Amino acid sequence: MIPKNRFKLTRQAMLLATISAAFPVTAYCAAGRVDFAIGKVESVAANGSRRPLAKGADIDAGETISTANGARAQVRFADGGFISLQPNTQFRVDEFNYKNKADGGEKGFFSLLKGGFRAITGAIGHVNKNTYRVKTPAATLGIRGTGYNMALRDDGLFVNVGEGAISLSNKAGLLVVTAGGAAFVANFNTAPVPTNVQPQTPPAGLQEPTFSVADNRDSSGNLDIVPGLASGPGYALAYAYTAAGPSVYAEVLTDVTATFGNASQLLVYDWVNVDFTPQTGALGGAAVAFSATDGIIGWGRWVGDTAGSFPLTNGVFDYVTGIPTAVMPTTGTATYSLMGYTSPTATDNSTGYAVNGSLAVDFAGTSAQVGVNMTVANVTASYGISGFATIGSGATFTGSFLNYDLGDCTQGCNTSINGFFAGTNASRAGLSYSVHNNLTSNDIQGVAVFTKD
Repeated sequence: MIPKNRFKLTRQAMLLATISAAFPVTAYCAAGRVDFAIGKVESVAANGSRRPLAKGADIDAGETISTANGARAQVRFADGGFISLQPNTQFRVDEFNYKNKADGGEKGFFSLLKGGFRAITGAIGHVNKNTYRVKTPAATLGIRGTGYNMALRDDGLFVNVGEGAISLSNKAGLLVVTAGGAAFVANFNTAPVPTNVQPQTPPAGLQEPTFSVADNRDSSGNLDIVPGLASGPGYALAYAYTAAGPSVYAEVLTDVTATFGNASQLLVYDWVNVDFTPQTGALGGAAVAFSATDGIIGWGRWVGDTAGSFPLTNGVFDYVTGIPTAVMPTTGTATYSLMGYTSPTATDNSTGYAVNGSLAVDFAGTSAQVGVNMTVANVTASYGISGFATIGSGATFTGSFLNYDLGDCTQGCNTSINGFFAGTNASRAGLSYSVHNNLTSNDIQGVAVFTKD
């Protein structure tokens, strides 16, 4: 168990608090106010009309703030949040609602259309993280209590995090980036990936609060961030991998000892069972091509030469891991929505596959089962994964079935599903899958993660 981080105000945080006190959020009803503007800074209304922005100007929902070449602006929002806009930036306030309290009814929806900014979040998002988001052409950013930088360039979106954590999501996957980390997203159809490239920030001489400190806290006053996954025993691990042939395999293990990196990426797993040969897996010479976590469950991919009991040469190893639910529900039903996945791998080297789907679970006694309804598709191929997996002892479920649905399974697709539930009251589900097409001999593999509705 990772202890909650205790938060102590730094000099920069005290400066921010001083500024907030000088401009209380109850002083105005607009979405935000310009703290200062340098160069040509304009507001563009929805109808295309423009007005210049200077210090003290109000910003309303629906307006786009535009900074010209060499221009900069800082805006303080009614909930206490800040943004500092770089030159050649277009930042739109899509929706904003704040009534001087964070009760879950507040809303701060924004869009970065061009350029970049630095931000520190305010009260919005304290109760419900879904009430704050920033849309871009490459991904949608959500918060977990944070200060961050964002830059939208011709080649994609760059984000780095000063404190707390953010999530980046699009059609290809979801990535959680924690303090000190950075990520890159090429476009909305490409999964976010960790990177060492950092977005450019304003020059040191610019007079503004330091954005390395975030002040989103939980009800106990602790900094509200996504915890990492702690190395140790007791994990469940569902994985899929490509072996020589080529063909794919999927399996689920319990009582796994897992070792994680500082960004919760899996590095090593060890599994010992009295009835089977011990199994180990290690990153070895491979690279972590993708990893993500919400603090309850984590998923990712190794690509390259792995090590361990079944080393892969230039292989692909997809995994999802978490502490399995200790006390499973034994009555009732539930539905689960897709939360994230690794980009599917095809043995014919075709790419661009996206995953959609949901789970319908019946927890009742001996009939306990998981109804799987997923599609894996790109512009030329579609695979259906539809069938039932049986919930076994503990929190795991497995299933094998033959599908004839969707375009590329007309001659039947042999599908294997292996998964587990994690979190209190089975709040999360993770599964690995392998699909063998009997017509084309093309295999598809990956993992997917779901959250209870």
